[in-house]
Amino acid sequence: MWRFGMIKKSAQEIYQTFKQEMAKERVYDNTRGSSLLFEARTGVLGTKTYRAKYEGVDILCSACGEAEVTPEHLIMFCKVLHPIVQNDGAVFRSAEV
Repeated sequence: MWRFGMIKKSAQEIYQTFKQEMAKERVYDNTRGSSLLFEARTGVLGTKTYRAKYEGVDILCSACGEAEVTPEHLIMFCKVLHPIVQNDGAVFRSAEV
C-alpha cells in the first residue's frame, strides 16, 4: 500500500527506486544535513533547476557558470564548490563564492 502511494508522487521517483521496504532510516536525525540529504534523495532539493519548474530562475550555476545547477553538479562536478580535502584528510576547505 505505501508503494502505491509513492507511485503517485513524481518527486519520489528516485527514492522509490531504491527503497525496498518500509523501515526507519537511520541517516535522518532532524539536523539541517539530514534534511538536505532527504531532499536530495527525494528529488526536491531546492536547486535552481528544481526551482525553475515553479518560478523564472536562471538555472546556470552562479559559482562556476558552466552547467545547470543539479544536486549532482553541486556535489560532484562544480569545480568552484567542490570541497578540497586538506593534507590531514579530516578538514574540508570551504569554497569562496
